[in-house]
Amino acid sequence: MANPPEAGASPQVSRKSYAGNEEVERGISVLCRIRPLNAKEIREKSEIAVNVAEDGVGVDLIGSEKMHFDFDAVVGSDCSQEDVYNRCAKSVVEDYLEGFNGTVFAYGQTGSGKTYTMEGLIDDPEKRGLLPRMVCSIFDFMENAGEHMQFMIQVQFLEIYNEKIRDLLSPDKDNLKVREDRTGGIYVEGATSHYITTELEVQQLLELGASSRATAETFMNQASSRSHSIFIITLEQTNTRDGSRKRSKLFMVDLAGSEMVRKTGAEGATLKEAQHINKSLSALSNVIFALSEGKASHIPYRDSKLTRILQEAIGGNCRTALIINCSPARMNEPETISTMRFGKSAKRIKNKAHINKEQSPAELKMLLAEMQKKNRELLSIIAAKDFEINTLKVVGGGG
Repeated sequence: MANPPEAGASPQVSRKSYAGNEEVERGISVLCRIRPLNAKEIREKSEIAVNVAEDGVGVDLIGSEKMHFDFDAVVGSDCSQEDVYNRCAKSVVEDYLEGFNGTVFAYGQTGSGKTYTMEGLIDDPEKRGLLPRMVCSIFDFMENAGEHMQFMIQVQFLEIYNEKIRDLLSPDKDNLKVREDRTGGIYVEGATSHYITTELEVQQLLELGASSRATAETFMNQASSRSHSIFIITLEQTNTRDGSRKRSKLFMVDLAGSEMVRKTGAEGATLKEAQHINKSLSALSNVIFALSEGKASHIPYRDSKLTRILQEAIGGNCRTALIINCSPARMNEPETISTMRFGKSAKRIKNKAHINKEQSPAELKMLLAEMQKKNRELLSIIAAKDFEINTLKVVGGGG
């Protein structure tokens, strides 16, 4: 039996350094998570159509379709929440604490376990999801940092519902606009930012936002998320010794489930929600496909609010991990194939991330001194070449 991939390992990494700042080119890391059969699938006696390969990176479809997919990691129904965190999110958080932007998002059909993966049971140490574990790692890092480090954290919690952006921490703020600042950064105008100092405050804001999120009962899921949610943690780190500053953003995205209307039984307002969900997920798929091909002259980020907000996360300045959540049941085989194809395309995308660092005056003086030294060396070389040319002219003229 082959050894599974190392936890947190990230493939296809290349590094470049510019003026003391490192740029990392890295593919989007994709983890495929197969959940257990749910009550509906057991009741309908659905057969298992998915088999996790022994190598820990492959998965086989063994139902009516015979297909094989490889990802950075594949985990089955017996995988713990902690193991999922270690395999896909831990490395993103570690880079985020170094000053890189980071994104973790979950994708899959309705009822595939996305919200359980992202949030889990927050009060249960074993079953809490990626989001509370990432928050815990951030506060552990700050507590263990030296006294010369100062931190400031602010959070936002947004929902995209029927193609409108709503602030889950101030639900009266809806239909917010996506803007771009002078440096090319994407932000949501008017969204509330809460400054926090403890892990408990983050948990309370998560619970507040989750209570405002749009859900509805469908045939596939008793509490189906009818919106995409985006939880953003902005961390500013200041080194009081040299005055340098880093500012990084971490996006945690729980996408609404892709769904077939005939299976979910959506009608009326829920049908309208399903149409908006499928439209925005289709826009996301189009962006993923265009980027994975590597030849497109235009990437359609502006086709939906979702792709506009996630512009940096997919193909930009960000370290990104994607969890694709799948049902093992044969009755959901078409949706599982679609989800895996989405993950396969995402795996081909390369992001170019760099540390978001503001140089201190001392570091700027050092860089200036280095540039001045290089200029002097170049001037010296030019003077030597001019002397050689003039010498040759004199010798040639004298001959």
